[in-house]
Amino acid sequence: MSWRRLANRAAVSALGVSLMFLIGPRNPEAALEPPAAQTPPPASLEALDAHLAAREAALGNVIPGTEKRIVWGAGGKQRAPWAVVFLHGFSASRQELAPLPELVAQGLGGHVFYTRLAGHGQPGEALGKATVADWKADALEALAIGQLLGERVLVIGNSTGATLAAWLAQQEAARQVAAYVMVSPNFGPKDPWAQVINWPWGRQLARLVQGPERSYPPRSELKARYWTHRYPTEALFPMMALVDHVHRSPLEWIQAPLLMLVSPRDSVISVEAAQAAFRRFGSPAKKLIEVNYSESLGQHILAGDIEAPKASAPMAQQILDFVRAQP
Repeated sequence: MSWRRLANRAAVSALGVSLMFLIGPRNPEAALEPPAAQTPPPASLEALDAHLAAREAALGNVIPGTEKRIVWGAGGKQRAPWAVVFLHGFSASRQELAPLPELVAQGLGGHVFYTRLAGHGQPGEALGKATVADWKADALEALAIGQLLGERVLVIGNSTGATLAAWLAQQEAARQVAAYVMVSPNFGPKDPWAQVINWPWGRQLARLVQGPERSYPPRSELKARYWTHRYPTEALFPMMALVDHVHRSPLEWIQAPLLMLVSPRDSVISVEAAQAAFRRFGSPAKKLIEVNYSESLGQHILAGDIEAPKASAPMAQQILDFVRAQP
């Protein structure tokens, strides 16, 4: 066989391998699924607490302190001028920024709804079964409850909860949301190797490199209780699918007022990706604040009693100043 034939066969083989790689299964496809079906919340404010408690109790393994919960304002169980909806981050729970949403709601004279995204606040195996469709449904449910609780709705998202908020802002149901606050938004992880998950065959590569499970040592007893620090590698796949999906979505179409708060020293997300996303938002009223007052060790969970208690009050004031400045 001539050298030319050998070279041609090698070229054809290399092309075939390349095509097989490029057309391989891709993780971002998971984010194209429509929201999962959920039972709509009752229209009666008096029935909401019991509805949420029954649904959480039915799961049988939700960690106390992470359940979906309404914090009623001073006016009691009646519709308030404002409702604050909080969407927490990946592997976290409603405790991550608490009591920041409550401080904001108090300043606005409203209520708070803390959601619990599917798979969170449960044993790690549950996080490995959660899907983007589940989280979309949770976000829509949170919005629906917020619309019941208040005449105007403020959505606060932290980390991947902010990514989910950016998806929510593009849905028809969210057209009347008064404003969005995105804290440490995840528009791309700081670790560039995380993007491997979204390559063709990326999920298979991630399992090969990471192994069947991801874990890290929590820094405190409360972190161990309210964060999921050991979970299957599969749990990373919907998170990265959502990030890719929202990154590619038309953020320019979003017109609602937007406040973004980011630490330039964030150890978890790509600050550059968050800043680039901020520039793309079409909101006529938008503001980016570089947070330099948080004592958080990782500069990602920037407020809240667990990570940065001294930062909660100044951050709440910045949020209130922004919201009150809107017409």
